[in-house]
Amino acid sequence: MRFSLTEEQRDFRNAVDSLLRDANGIAAARAWAAGDSKPGLEIWRGLAAIGMHSLAGEYPVELCAAMERVGYHAAPGPYPESLAVATALAEWRERLGAGSMATTAVPPVAPYAPNADIAEFCIPAVAPNASDRPIASLDPTRSLFPVSGQPPHAELIFDTAALLTAAQLLGLGRAALDMTVAYAKQRVQYGCVIGEYQAVKHRLADAHTGLEFARPLVFAAALSSDARDVSAAKAAASDAAYRAARAALQLHGAIGYTDEYDLSVYFKKIRALHSAWGSPSFHRARLLDQLDQLDQLADL
Repeated sequence: MRFSLTEEQRDFRNAVDSLLRDANGIAAARAWAAGDSKPGLEIWRGLAAIGMHSLAGEYPVELCAAMERVGYHAAPGPYPESLAVATALAEWRERLGAGSMATTAVPPVAPYAPNADIAEFCIPAVAPNASDRPIASLDPTRSLFPVSGQPPHAELIFDTAALLTAAQLLGLGRAALDMTVAYAKQRVQYGCVIGEYQAVKHRLADAHTGLEFARPLVFAAALSSDARDVSAAKAAASDAAYRAARAALQLHGAIGYTDEYDLSVYFKKIRALHSAWGSPSFHRARLLDQLDQLDQLADL
């Protein structure tokens, strides 16, 4: 399957990329993890100012293109959750378009609302007595809070958040792969750069292929808004990003695990989002169940 953005869509994606690059999403993620959300919130409001949040509900392809860049630059914040709220609940779009932040959860598959301590709105509300006890995430920028019930339009919120998380994972995986390719061109071992070894080339090629195969699935789901396509996209993007992260860690060696090295930020995000809004196994089972239902209907 081939998919290409239009010129207007590429221009918007590039505007998002330029803002995130200038704002230094990695530095904002490190600050957020350390308790200082100000740089991350400035990025959030900057993206709202150029119209990203206002796309919710009307322009899913553009949102996925933007979320790829959010992932690539590791910008912190509950982007999939907030944009899912704006997609499902029209009355919230103006607030979020103006720079407000929301978060949400859909138990039991996605039982925790990330960053409910920073977001201005949590839909549904945080469970009683839980507001002061966030659950730690593998990604230190995601403080997790149990919620008190189901949000309105829960299915639409779930599918939108899963799709946007898949797009974010594509960007995260691509960034990890790009860092590893650059490292493989510089790291010398046994007298030559490691990128010249065939085994290294194969690992990088496998990671690249996985991301390239997952990407059209994500945009196909954006075009169709079909739950089956969303599940296929989330499963593929989760696996592809995780494969890229594993290859990056193996080829970097011990330095890839250190907090001071940027790759660690990407690995933690990928590992946390791998199962957020449904693990690959959940989405594969969901897809198979829906296909079985179609087969049963066809036999009637």
